[in-house]
Amino acid sequence: MDVVLHALALLIGALMPVQVGINASLRALLGDPLLAGLVNMVVGLVCVLLVLMLLRVPWPTAAAMASVPAWGWLGGAIGAAVVVVSLVAGPKLGAATLFVLVVAGQIAASMLLDHFGVLGYPVRPMSVLRIVGALMLIAGVVLIVKN
Repeated sequence: MDVVLHALALLIGALMPVQVGINASLRALLGDPLLAGLVNMVVGLVCVLLVLMLLRVPWPTAAAMASVPAWGWLGGAIGAAVVVVSLVAGPKLGAATLFVLVVAGQIAASMLLDHFGVLGYPVRPMSVLRIVGALMLIAGVVLIVKN
């Protein structure tokens, strides 16, 4: 199962710059990054709704929805910010620079989340090897951004 999850993560990573390119084209056609972001989110919503209906996933109860902590609703806002920022930054920075910067941010945040085991992640303490690995990846970011 881990091999499948690794492969899916790699595939999603490969599709992200494709998504930004598609959204940037949409932005050019619609004339605004927020409109392009809205189209992206609406299409995503429709796709998820279709899958939920096909799989017959039961809807949560009102009590379950009310029990979600305030921070639990931020994922959608973060997703919208990712789409809109990539729409604005992608065409100016280029795919490689945008995504190595995104990856650098992901590495830093991920290591902190793992170290403290927050948001449901298992605790994976910082170690010299993990820090060296992160620094090597960040060095790669610098080399790509400096071009």
